[in-house]
Amino acid sequence: MKSKFLKKIRNYFLVIIIYFLKFIFYFIPVKKLSNLGEFFGVLFSFFAFKSKRIICKNLDIVYGKDKFSKKEKNDFIIKNFKNYGRGLFEFIKISVSPAEEIKNLIKNVQGIEYFQKAKNEGRSLIGVTAHFSNWELIPIYLKFLGFNIGVIGKKLFDDKIDKLVNSARTKIGVKAYDRDVVSKDMIKELKERGLMLGILVDQDTDVDSVIVPFLGVDAKTPVGPAILARHFNSYICTLFTLRRQDGYYDLIINKPYDINKEDSIEKIVKMYNDDISKMIMKYPEQWAWLHNRFKSTIKS
Repeated sequence: MKSKFLKKIRNYFLVIIIYFLKFIFYFIPVKKLSNLGEFFGVLFSFFAFKSKRIICKNLDIVYGKDKFSKKEKNDFIIKNFKNYGRGLFEFIKISVSPAEEIKNLIKNVQGIEYFQKAKNEGRSLIGVTAHFSNWELIPIYLKFLGFNIGVIGKKLFDDKIDKLVNSARTKIGVKAYDRDVVSKDMIKELKERGLMLGILVDQDTDVDSVIVPFLGVDAKTPVGPAILARHFNSYICTLFTLRRQDGYYDLIINKPYDINKEDSIEKIVKMYNDDISKMIMKYPEQWAWLHNRFKSTIKS
């Protein structure tokens, strides 16, 4: 009983903090906020002891224990937290900003013709991505372009906080679906209305998964995108935002895979894991290394 009460108090104060930040952020230009987020990301890194241990562990698993010195790991961690800070502050800003201001964060788009082709055919598309760069910009930007966009995610621990976090997406018409609930509306959208559905697949969670290589190491990976694409005959591709040196973003949409109903789920999952792995290996500091990605396949 005491624990539930304390959680309610904690959640109440979190809601107040979020509203306060949204109010303050409304008056600050997004570029200045992004730089401020980088500063707070670095500041937070000094106290995030558990997260830093996980990052170092993941680096050792992927690259080998002798690849980086302690100083190189510390430098990498700071770069990584700069990215988290920027992404968080930008996401809060999104929820209170005019559409045009957010749209202008993405300066170059590669592969938009694949979305346009799916739209013209009235065919759904499964967009697979990772916690990479500022992934939250992807559905919002694509919605600005006029596509029918939805995202699947885990519902947060508090309804009010969940609604506040989702407001950045839903205020412009992005549909948010709970990954743990079968949505009849989502199924109808996929079958009949050409829904473009975004799904994150780069974490070891309790959803249906298979073991396939990720960054060259066996890892538990969600099968949801593969099952949906095969069942609904949807296009399926990977897509990413990439943070540029000037602080703006490129949106990269890869060519959809050529799959059919005879392809195994493992084969399709490996396809999108390979794409994500290539992107991370090319720009490692922009991926969320602080998740215990290999907890099901490599025991501490």
